[in-house]
Amino acid sequence: RFFRWLVYIAGLFAWNCGESEGVHDYIPPPIPEPEMETTVVVEIEYQSFMSMVRLENGDILVGTYCFPEETAYLYKIGNVLPIASVDVGEAIFRITEDKGNIILACEHRGEIYVTGLDVYDFYLYETLKAGRHKGAFDAKRLLGELVMVGGGEIYTDGYGTTENFGNDYYVKFAFQVNETALVAGYSYINQCAGWFHSENCIDWIWENIGPKYSRFMAAAVSIDPQYIYLVGTNNYKDGHNHDAATLWVYDTLIGTLTQLWCFEGFDYASCIQETEDGRIFFGLTKGWRSQSPGATLVEWDGQKPQLIEEFDEAEIREIVFKDEKIYCATRLDKVRGRVYEISGVL
Repeated sequence: RFFRWLVYIAGLFAWNCGESEGVHDYIPPPIPEPEMETTVVVEIEYQSFMSMVRLENGDILVGTYCFPEETAYLYKIGNVLPIASVDVGEAIFRITEDKGNIILACEHRGEIYVTGLDVYDFYLYETLKAGRHKGAFDAKRLLGELVMVGGGEIYTDGYGTTENFGNDYYVKFAFQVNETALVAGYSYINQCAGWFHSENCIDWIWENIGPKYSRFMAAAVSIDPQYIYLVGTNNYKDGHNHDAATLWVYDTLIGTLTQLWCFEGFDYASCIQETEDGRIFFGLTKGWRSQSPGATLVEWDGQKPQLIEEFDEAEIREIVFKDEKIYCATRLDKVRGRVYEISGVL
């Protein structure tokens, strides 16, 4: 960065001190763009990384997938050793910051764990009902209410089970658009992607959104917020995703879903994030528990996908941004997990 500015200042000096004739024809050289650099900042063997979040104080926390072991670990970027361990059975699936607390939604026993910030002494807060799938998959503050998503229910803190869907749906993430709360995923009844929506986090209504065999796995809401960018798969059959990672956009004003791109060679995409200035990044996964390298970070430029980086692991599970850097949490099942820091892109 210092060298770039040195070149720029030298150009300005030449522009101001050159010969009088033709001096105004001189254009200072542009500041060159920095080269992209990718660094491994956290690594674990025999387990892998499943979840990641950036806290309001700037700390980045990462949770592990531990199966067949019982104990998952929580790491903080910058620390070599884990800062906490939790007996969860499979994975720390989601990490959320909420009103001075850290919340962990965990597979496969449906447990929600909570601790205060900087304490990392977790206690069991709630156990959610199982459905066709077992686990607690998300916990988010929506419309002022703490909403928890389990394998067989939506649970609203202070009210209890507000939607008991049993084996009929596979929903794993919650988010808010304007004054509507959404819990999204897949309907086994209709074999397509969609979401539960609510205006109060108590009364939920399912809506089919995607085509047959589509499944939503993550969303990012545009800054306006007219658009919802969604990732997942366009080929979810027999309980598995098949060779059809997909990016869609949903227009909230007219209520239409448009497929932007389908990526053959990747089974699904399970994470998507938007920067503060509106850039869209998402991760393509080769396959669940796949041993094939090649998980890929992609940017959607508004017209087409732009490949940013390809990794040695099969899955990208989460993306966060900090200090003009991108962090990607990856996993290679039962082999290793890594968090990559990428500079020179933002």
